Amino acid sequence: MKANDLLMEQTHGSRPPREGTAREWRSAPDDTSRRLTATATKRILLADDDPGVREMVGRVLESEHYVVTFARNGREAAQRFSASAPDLVLLDLNMPDGDGWKTFGQMCHEDPLVPVIVITARPHQLTNAVELGVDALMEKPLNLPLLLETIRNLMAETEAERTQRLTNPEFKTVLLRPADSPRQPQPAT
Repeated sequence: MKANDLLMEQTHGSRPPREGTAREWRSAPDDTSRRLTATATKRILLADDDPGVREMVGRVLESEHYVVTFARNGREAAQRFSASAPDLVLLDLNMPDGDGWKTFGQMCHEDPLVPVIVITARPHQLTNAVELGVDALMEKPLNLPLLLETIRNLMAETEAERTQRLTNPEFKTVLLRPADSPRQPQPAT
């Protein structure tokens, strides 16, 4: 089921939204979050099996005053998401203990309002991303300035704006690539 279909179901009363939405944060029981400043209020779940990517992206996010929770695989990402819904998720697709698309589906089922940016070395995933309702897709190697800009834009949305965007029939996943990179084929609609 697409993320926006789940959102429509939740916002129109077919089923109640889950307890603990992205606006209600419960701290993880272990030391998976690093807090740099007391003013850090936006929380990002970074799920990637590559420790180098987790460390590099985590440091960049922390330097921007985000609180970062790390997950090494899909199962851990789903557990951390359920335990303490973040404000945004960065999700790799190629992880042990669960495909990233399956993890995305579990997260969307719990809270379709949490923005998800898929970061992957797996090529040609735009069609899947569009079909499933992912907010944005970036193929590795990561373009950190573009990734940070996208994170800021998604985090700046109000819940009403996000709901309106996701339920718009014209909603499409954003393919993140530098302005000077070659055009990639867009998915068939």
